[in-house]
Amino acid sequence: MTAPLAGAGRSRWNFPATRRATLALAGWVAAAALSGCATYTARYATLRDDLASGDFDRALATLEKNASDRDRLLNLLERGAFLHYADRWSESNAAFQAAEEVAADLYTKSISQGALSLLTSDESIDYRGEAFELAMVPYYRALNYIYLGERAEAVVEARKASLLLRQHAEHDLGALGALDPERDTSPDEILKNDAFLHYFAALVYEWGGDVNDAFIAFRHAADAYHDAAGALALSTPPWLSDDLRRTGAALGFADELARLPAAFPAVFATDADSVAGGAFAAPGAGRGEVVLLLELGFVPQKHQNELNVPVLKTDRRDDRIVWARDLRGRLRPGWSAGEQKIEYWLRVAVPELVSSRPSLRGARVTAVDAGVHANALPIEDLEGRALAAFKAREGTIWLKTIARGLAKYGVKQAADQKGWLAGAMANVLGAATEKADTRAWLTLPNRICMARLRLPPGRHDLRVALLDDRGLVLREETIAGVAVKSGDRVFLSRRVF
Repeated sequence: MTAPLAGAGRSRWNFPATRRATLALAGWVAAAALSGCATYTARYATLRDDLASGDFDRALATLEKNASDRDRLLNLLERGAFLHYADRWSESNAAFQAAEEVAADLYTKSISQGALSLLTSDESIDYRGEAFELAMVPYYRALNYIYLGERAEAVVEARKASLLLRQHAEHDLGALGALDPERDTSPDEILKNDAFLHYFAALVYEWGGDVNDAFIAFRHAADAYHDAAGALALSTPPWLSDDLRRTGAALGFADELARLPAAFPAVFATDADSVAGGAFAAPGAGRGEVVLLLELGFVPQKHQNELNVPVLKTDRRDDRIVWARDLRGRLRPGWSAGEQKIEYWLRVAVPELVSSRPSLRGARVTAVDAGVHANALPIEDLEGRALAAFKAREGTIWLKTIARGLAKYGVKQAADQKGWLAGAMANVLGAATEKADTRAWLTLPNRICMARLRLPPGRHDLRVALLDDRGLVLREETIAGVAVKSGDRVFLSRRVF
């Protein structure tokens, strides 16, 4: 009897050829699934903690490590934000400039990518950015230029915000209506006309000496805040009536100023001193102003929700869009197949947006030495904008997801005709590539509050008492040595977690 070679039985298994092929294919599919199954949110799960802890280098390393060509816009947006908060303002603007260039290149949707997404997932498409996300780029760039002392450049950035928002909102409405003919494609005014960015731009225009554009932007802000009332969790700035009167009077617009209270009664019924905390009395001679922006928390994250949808033997399959709409209806509570036989369970993965409202509501700001105080009020609601944008797309996302699942099911059925092995591998591969698109600018704030204080020239320490929903003080922070000049405006921003 011949002895076997040492170790031969452990290093090589003599499976039949068919079974060896099955294991090889299963191993390949499993490896593909493990390498690509993590959603975008999961891959960048540490970014928010890094921002909150100030570990900017780790965050930038994470962005570099996970960089993907399909996500290059998001990578640049996140990079620009981290560099901004690290006080590396010139580098931040360079990243945001590159992001704007990428966004412009991606403005026209790729047809080939769209076809690929119907067989894999929406992550196979370049991320183009939500309108409200892209409108925040000029906000950050304007702040960067303000901190660099470059007024003219800050004014240029302020001009970009509302125009960019309108362009992308209008383009998105046209692109999304094609897949679902019953989708409501009426303009979404919340996304199209951003009240906060109009208001921020107006303050920057006036600071830069452009009073005419400041007045126009203040008026647009009044209109946009009126439209957003009840739809977003924000307040119309109580200083807006004074801003309109001041800039309108400087331009000699007496007739228009006389008409504005009737057009915007809510704006002109607000007493800035009583609402804002008593810091907004007439500027008077020898005073300057501090505009403090508090950026609170984080926007909602998208998470993957995995569901199984029953496919019936009796389903009509001639119109895939109608079929997909019927399948979605089977996820409603109380639906039952009754006596009909379920042929297949279709696995789909869809994104869901989960609210992440911070416990902070606003702040009480006090210039200690001057005895002046003001309330920081919520004047921007990025969570509300994110939810509105998601809701506008939700129906289309569902239809695409189920249609993609049906396409994979069709591939599986065709593979079944070639044998058990081909059908099994098609089924596994389809499941492995099913992934929800959870991409978004993860580190944007949830809401932005503003306080405005008119103070005498000199250096002032600002005590900021952070308040919860009941008005109770959660903690206090101090911004030391704020330099105020007569007739000038100082912009400050702080991120609060």
